[in-house]
Amino acid sequence: MIIIISYTDIFCGIKRPKGPPAKLRAEQTKGKPMTTTKNNLITALLSATAIVGGVAVMSAPAHAGSIKNGSPVDLTIGGHVNRAVLLVDDGNETSYRHVDNENDSTIIFFEAEGKVNAEITIGAAFAAKMRSNASNEVSATAESAGSGQFEHDQSDIYVSHARFGTLTMGEGSMASDAISEVDLSGTAVAGYSSIGDMAGGFAFVNSATGVRSSATIGDTADNLDGLDAGDRLMYETPSFNGFSLATSTTSGAVDAVVRYAGDFGGVAVEAAAGWYNNSSNANNDDAFEDGVSGSVSALFGNGINVTFAAGTKSAATQGRDDPMFYYGKLGYIAKLNSWGNTNFAVDYGRYEDVAQNGASFDTIGVQAVQDIESIGSSMYGVLSLS
Repeated sequence: MIIIISYTDIFCGIKRPKGPPAKLRAEQTKGKPMTTTKNNLITALLSATAIVGGVAVMSAPAHAGSIKNGSPVDLTIGGHVNRAVLLVDDGNETSYRHVDNENDSTIIFFEAEGKVNAEITIGAAFAAKMRSNASNEVSATAESAGSGQFEHDQSDIYVSHARFGTLTMGEGSMASDAISEVDLSGTAVAGYSSIGDMAGGFAFVNSATGVRSSATIGDTADNLDGLDAGDRLMYETPSFNGFSLATSTTSGAVDAVVRYAGDFGGVAVEAAAGWYNNSSNANNDDAFEDGVSGSVSALFGNGINVTFAAGTKSAATQGRDDPMFYYGKLGYIAKLNSWGNTNFAVDYGRYEDVAQNGASFDTIGVQAVQDIESIGSSMYGVLSLS
């Protein structure tokens, strides 16, 4: 049983979405659209969070802070602070930890861009995370984790052409990053396919002997969401009828992805699927060669939404089984009050052969999120059992 009692999320500027940073990607952050304005508004929002019967507040994307000083280049400064109190019952003891919620880590970022002409835009981005006591690293035996220092997350430049697409060079998300994490439920901040982001450092305990295993939740619950980040060269096509393609390469690794964002008769649909291979990467220490993963989420006009994700990757070692996972979520977005949307969801995930042959992990969760649109925030509670 996992509980997050409270959490603080302070936003300044726009909320930075997961995955490749190109402007051509649908501006979504776990199901919530980003809003952008041309002012210097800086918004600070205080919130609190819970998993397993608690109450929480979580900030939605705030207004962007776009700074102009007579230069043809726009500078946007954004980020958020995301703090949580984590309570975990592993069947042997209950642990209480102050953490940075890995579902959406504390981050600050700067994005600058300017138009060369009507079709060509050139830009640059820099981002740094501050993950003091990351929720996926603390454990029953470790009350603190991480250095508490800023961690380099992104520094790249891009050239975007309205008809020919975007070329990005530098440190940042690979094209396949987050392909298993499309989610339109409005509840993903509390729970999504990457189950290990919450309490991933906690080890399993033998219920009969009370002995703590070396295997952790994070070891066994990998959502195989492609290649994460690296110093890469990435190309993304423009969107054609909602579809876009992307590919990227870094030292010894390559991937290719197709994404979709559109509407079918009042049903909003987003999807991503991709292939990735890092068999020649000198830093590939997980004994796997390539993988295929994807996710799709649909939001109906009546508020009902469904999400599904799945993936597998190939073992490079003879006798090693190929790990796989599948994940599903059923949600409902209601209008119950004047505050904003009230989002409900139940999810289930199964992860097989991730840590080792024969290892399997099942998890089920229930989430409820109340948006407070007037201040760009929300309250939520979650029950998570595994």
